[in-house]
This record gives sequence, C-alpha cells and structure tokens, in this order.
Amino acid sequence: MEESRKEVEREMEKEIEKQVEKAVTSVITILVTVAVAFVVTVVLLKFVWAWVVPDLFPGAVDQGILLAELTWLETVKFVVLVGMLSGLYPTFTEAFKGRVG
Repeated sequence: MEESRKEVEREMEKEIEKQVEKAVTSVITILVTVAVAFVVTVVLLKFVWAWVVPDLFPGAVDQGILLAELTWLETVKFVVLVGMLSGLYPTFTEAFKGRVG
C-alpha cells in the first residue's frame, strides 16, 4: 500500500515538473521574443525617422516643429507610446462595438 502511494506521488511529481518546465519555457520564449521585437523596433524607428522625416517634412524640420533625428531615449519613449496606444486599440474597439452607427 505504501509503495503504491509513493509511486503515485513520484508520477505526480514528474507530471507537475513537466508542466512547470513547459510553462517556464513558454514564458521565457515570450519574454525574449518581446525584448528582441522591442529592440529591433527601436533601432528601425531611429534610422527610418532620420531617413524619412527630413525628406517628407522639410519645412517642419527647418522651422523646428519636427526633429530631423531622434535621440535613443526619444526613440524608446516613442516606441513605448505607440505600443501602449496600439494595445489600447482592441479595448476601445470592443468597448464601442455595436454602440456607434
């Protein structure tokens, strides 16, 4: 009786260990993916901004309305702002679904 109970406990421990390992692996994979996507987005935005904005809005850059180049900190702030706003979009569309129109 005692041996079968210990065997069941060992099997449960193995199953729980597998599930925890799977969950931790998933979380780490998600975090690494988000971090890499964030860094790539920051780098791309910084260089694309410096390449595109002066060509598209030369008058605004000359008048000082728009910056010709962003600093790294400004780029990070802009990416965070756009990320937060894009995360809010589904919330707003769901909240107003069926109420407008």
